[in-house]
Amino acid sequence: MLTRELNSGFLIGAAIGSGSNALAVERGGADFLLAINAGRLRNMGVPSIASMLPVLDANALTEDFAREELLALCRKPVLIGVNVWGREFEPAAQAVAIAEAGFAGAVNFPSCMHYSRPMQQILSRAGRGIEQEVALLKAVQDAGMMSMFYCSSRTQARLAADAGLDLVCLNIGWNVGGAVGHRSRSTIEEVAMEAREIGRLIKRINPNTRFLLEGGPIAAPEDLSRVLSLAPLDGYVGGSTIDRLPLESSVASMIDGFRQASMRPTRLDRESHDLVNWSKQYGFVGQSESHVAMLRRLRALSTARDPILIVAEPGQDSLPAVRALGAIKARSRSLNMIQIDVAEQGLPARARNVLFGHRDSSATRPPVLADPAVEIVVIHAPERLTQALQRRLARALKDGIFRMAGSRRSLKIEPRIVLLCNFYVGEETSGEDLLGAGLDPELSSYMAGWTLHLPPLRDRVSDLALLIEGKKAKNEPLIQNQLEFSTAALQKLQAHDWPGNEAELYTILGRLAGRPSSLPVQPDELVPLLQSATTVGQQQNGRSEKDLIIDALWRNGFSRSKAAGALGISRKTLYNKIKKFGLSG
Repeated sequence: MLTRELNSGFLIGAAIGSGSNALAVERGGADFLLAINAGRLRNMGVPSIASMLPVLDANALTEDFAREELLALCRKPVLIGVNVWGREFEPAAQAVAIAEAGFAGAVNFPSCMHYSRPMQQILSRAGRGIEQEVALLKAVQDAGMMSMFYCSSRTQARLAADAGLDLVCLNIGWNVGGAVGHRSRSTIEEVAMEAREIGRLIKRINPNTRFLLEGGPIAAPEDLSRVLSLAPLDGYVGGSTIDRLPLESSVASMIDGFRQASMRPTRLDRESHDLVNWSKQYGFVGQSESHVAMLRRLRALSTARDPILIVAEPGQDSLPAVRALGAIKARSRSLNMIQIDVAEQGLPARARNVLFGHRDSSATRPPVLADPAVEIVVIHAPERLTQALQRRLARALKDGIFRMAGSRRSLKIEPRIVLLCNFYVGEETSGEDLLGAGLDPELSSYMAGWTLHLPPLRDRVSDLALLIEGKKAKNEPLIQNQLEFSTAALQKLQAHDWPGNEAELYTILGRLAGRPSSLPVQPDELVPLLQSATTVGQQQNGRSEKDLIIDALWRNGFSRSKAAGALGISRKTLYNKIKKFGLSG
């Protein structure tokens, strides 16, 4: 019999519905193919359960596609699905027809085993039940072909084993998962327990019968591995798990790829392309319009020696800009940079002595502002210096010289000075905002023409895909090749307000690392992460609630449902706030 041609190890059967999928599973190493009407219907876009409905002649549908697409293309044994519900029941004649058509054997499908027990009993009394399915397969086997019997209970399995059928496959229900899949009713452990008991029964009756499993919660190879750890099996038959689920995920993934390609920034002109390439050496990532505009100004400022004020929001990475500003002096060497964080200084006097020096310490350590070995000095949070010290700094920067405390000698400012303010500030009202944040009017006025605003992430969301790839590349193997985003998830990220900027993005990537699923990240996984970040960000950037609502509405195409989701509030709450702030128009 043809069953002897199958390997003696673990068998893999594939119930497929098209020639293209047949070639794929054959290349993948399947041992045999099943041509059943459920497979053909799956390829027509309807659920497998439609195979049990009187919508098409099951035998005719199966035989047509099996002849044209499977037998004509495949070398592996093909078992054709047969049923006993026709007007005539002639097992011997049907077996001859199966052999003449060139099939290697048969399988009982569609089968009575999918019906309820009362329905099965009615069909049995009418001479079209499980017993007749076993008799038909026995006739096929007696004609020298291979037979596989689908069963769903111990009683059915016993009938097949008593008849000495080649293969018995326990079908544990329609496959779960995918776009049209069923919900699981049984756990993997429950399935394994049932398979172990039925498998033992079959082997006691007929040790030569090979026992296989199909359906239910087994949706991936790891699910089968869990079953095998609890129950011995001779093989596995995949229907939707081989014929539908991989197609859905691979096609969806490919469409995702094309969609994400369309979401990337448009082609840059030559000048913008040069700017982006120039910026990469300093650690910049991105090519959005606002980002390129910032790079254009940064490159112009980098050629000068004048002091620079960088304004960035909390969570933004300002180090690439600092590197670019110090590149002229550093050339190919590493940049000799000193960073002074006023927010961490214990006393304003300490910051004063570090910057301007003191007569008592000048012999051993020159003031930072006059140290020729230092190429760039970054003063973080200059607004926290005393007003008097800020005015002194403004005059020193303006004159290019300063007088050390306790001394009449004037010293030249040697390094390039970069002031770095971290708080939310609007481009149009930057002067007022800087004053409100504590920057002295004299210092703010002097730096007005030499201020560089780093665009926040919410203004360059088209760079998200590039930023994610950049973060992944820097953190291999933590998240590289393990974290992909679906198109819907990327759209969710682009609609987010990003109050924490790049730092928030990095935090989210870190929380997603090591997630159990290898499939692309879906929007529902991001909701709790983005909502918590929004709450923190509102406290950080100080924007009004009205501004946040307007921004969320704009970013979500004025869809109130999506805006409410992005803000982490209910639609009813959003409606009330829209009414409160007079935004209903």
